[in-house]
Amino acid sequence: MKIPAMLMIILTGIGLTTTAQAGGPESGFFIGGGANLQWVSGNGSWSTYEFDISQPLSNEENDPIGFAWTDKMLLGVKPVVGYKINGSLALQVGYGMNIPKPSNQSYSESNGLVFYQQGLNMEWEQRNLEILGILYPDSDINYYFFGGLDLVNVKTKISIFESAEFPDEFGNTIIGGEVDEQNDTITATGFILGTGLEFVSEDKRRVAYLSVQYSRSLTNDAFFGTEDFKVDLGGFTLMGGIKWYPFHR
Repeated sequence: MKIPAMLMIILTGIGLTTTAQAGGPESGFFIGGGANLQWVSGNGSWSTYEFDISQPLSNEENDPIGFAWTDKMLLGVKPVVGYKINGSLALQVGYGMNIPKPSNQSYSESNGLVFYQQGLNMEWEQRNLEILGILYPDSDINYYFFGGLDLVNVKTKISIFESAEFPDEFGNTIIGGEVDEQNDTITATGFILGTGLEFVSEDKRRVAYLSVQYSRSLTNDAFFGTEDFKVDLGGFTLMGGIKWYPFHR
């Protein structure tokens, strides 16, 4: 798996502007952010059916149903704000904003005279609010551990279409169809565990970081009027970015 260009640019900037020395500021307020790449689990159940977000929306032969994602990756940015209490502990809030994920699927059939088609286009816009505690086990070493709460909100737009083509009694082709557009929102709550590395600038006001985390965040909502949408919207996330301590001297 290749790291996206956005994340590579940030990591290159980290290498140019920071050193690998350990031990950032002992305390203080910080702001920052970076790019993140998330692999979404997308597994669970919907009503009585097994669910996998990469599968098509079909229940033939008891296969899992899904939204036909071409992959399970979400790319986005995440601003963060926090406070380092002392050399061992910090609190941080981050807000992940992923690029909307489009998907589409369709079905068609023909009996020689009539051509029928139906399909679904979807846009999935996921946001993650993360409330974390960060533990620095050794102030002389530049790694850390973190954990906390993951609050997920997803806005979805769907367009359901169907059309039919058939000849009339004079041999002309008649085309008819309709489109129905709907919106819905789902939420999920879960936990986050992760670890990372920090690279501190010489003046200790800028701290570049690279982290990896695992989250498990389950929905428990009705979705487009259907009960029991219970799906894990967590997964593994790689992130690179920079924190800035504006008041450090």
